[in-house]
Amino acid sequence: MWKDKIKFFTTAFFESTPACILVMVQGNILLATLGHLQTAIQTGLITGGSVYVLSMFNHDWFRNQYIEALITGCICVLADFIAHPSHFGGLTTEAIVTGVFTFFISLAVNILGKKLFIHGKRKLTE
Repeated sequence: MWKDKIKFFTTAFFESTPACILVMVQGNILLATLGHLQTAIQTGLITGGSVYVLSMFNHDWFRNQYIEALITGCICVLADFIAHPSHFGGLTTEAIVTGVFTFFISLAVNILGKKLFIHGKRKLTE
């Protein structure tokens, strides 16, 4: 049971951290610095921790891949807003863009990960 809860933390962390760093440098990863990485890790830790805590209350929300992606994206908006000020647009523009990127990364990981798992399992049993 605790392994499932840790999975919620790690997946949210590894979905929100790259989204944050990509949005901070506006897609040009060559501009990323250790400071950007530190800020992205803070955002990832806040997102992962919040998703972990939320999973303690209601595990059923995370059975639907779309709802899981939406929850992770929305929490990432708040985490990004807390972790650092916006680098472009208005006060919340960067946080919202980061949350949207996290939503799509989470959805892709859920859909592609499931397909790859099924494909690998099928190959192992042949």
